[in-house]
Amino acid sequence: MRHIIYGFLLLLSFSSIAMAQPKAKQIWLDGKVVASLQKALKQANHKSIIKLGSGTFKQAGVINKNGITIEGSNGTKMLGKTVHGKATFVIKGNNTTIKNIECSNINVKDGNGACVRLEGKNLKLQNVYFHDSQQGLLTGGSPGYIKIFDSKFERLGKAGMAHGIYVGGGTLIIKNSTFLSSKDQGHEIKSRATETRIENSVIASLDGNDSRLVDIPNGGKLVITDSLLGQGPKSVNWNLIGFGHEKYWYPENSITLIGNIFLLERDKGNLVLDVKDNKAKLNITQNAFIGRINEGDFDDTNFYFEDRESAGLEAYPTLPDITK
Repeated sequence: MRHIIYGFLLLLSFSSIAMAQPKAKQIWLDGKVVASLQKALKQANHKSIIKLGSGTFKQAGVINKNGITIEGSNGTKMLGKTVHGKATFVIKGNNTTIKNIECSNINVKDGNGACVRLEGKNLKLQNVYFHDSQQGLLTGGSPGYIKIFDSKFERLGKAGMAHGIYVGGGTLIIKNSTFLSSKDQGHEIKSRATETRIENSVIASLDGNDSRLVDIPNGGKLVITDSLLGQGPKSVNWNLIGFGHEKYWYPENSITLIGNIFLLERDKGNLVLDVKDNKAKLNITQNAFIGRINEGDFDDTNFYFEDRESAGLEAYPTLPDITK
C-alpha cells in the first residue's frame, strides 16, 4: 500500500509540473528557470520539456536531443531570429514536439528561412501559427513522420522555391489546420512524402499570388477528405493540385478526394488536378465543385455549382465554415 501511495503522489507531482506555466518572458527547462532558449537547449536531456512564457522572444536555437518538447503559453511569439542561417528552430534530434508557438518574420539570405527546419526525424506541430516568413516548415529528404494538428500557416513563400510547408519525404499527416495566402508563387503545401493525408483542413489562396494549393511532385499516396480547397483570383498556377511533375518516386500512385469543397475562383480558369502522364489511380467522390472547372465531370457522386451564389455561399473572400 505504501508503494502505491508513493507512486500516486509522484504521479500527481509530475502532473502538477506539466500543468504549470512560466511567467511572461520566462523560459523553463524541466520546471526550472533558465536565462535563454539557447541555454535551455544546450542543457536539455533527452525528453526534456522546455516551456516559454507569454511575450515576444527574439531568440533561436538548435535542438540536438531526442524527444524534446517545446511548449509556448498563450501569447508566445518567436520573432525574426534564426540560427545557422536556416530557421528559428533547427531540429537535429528525433521525436520532437512543438506546440502553442507563433512564429513570424523569418528571412535568410538563401530564401529558405523557416520557423522550423527539421534535419532529424519525426516531428509533431500542434497549435502553431507560422506566418509572414519565407517558409513555415522545411524538412530534409528522410524526415520520418510529420504530424500537423490544429495549426495555421499564412502568407508564406519566396520566389516559387519556398512554401507554406515543404516536406522532403516520409509521411505527412495534417488535421484540423489552415493554410492561407501563400505568396511569391509558393505552394501552400509541397510534399514529397510517400503518403500525404489531409483531413478537415482549409487550404486557400484568398488574395495571394500563390502557385498550387497542394503540390505532390513525386507521386505516392495523396488523401484529402472533408476539407476546403480554394483557388483565388490571383493564383499564378491554374492547377489546384499537381501530381508527379518532378519524376515519380513510388510504386503506388493514387489520389483520393472525398467530401471536400473546391472553390474555383481564379480569373483565368481552374484545373483541379494536373496528373503527369495520368499515372495516378483516382477516387474522387462526394465533393462539391463551385465555379468554373476546366476538366470534365468526375462522376455523378460529385456536385457542381456555377458560382458561390448558386451554392448558397457568401461572396468572396469569405470562406465557408467546414466545421458545421
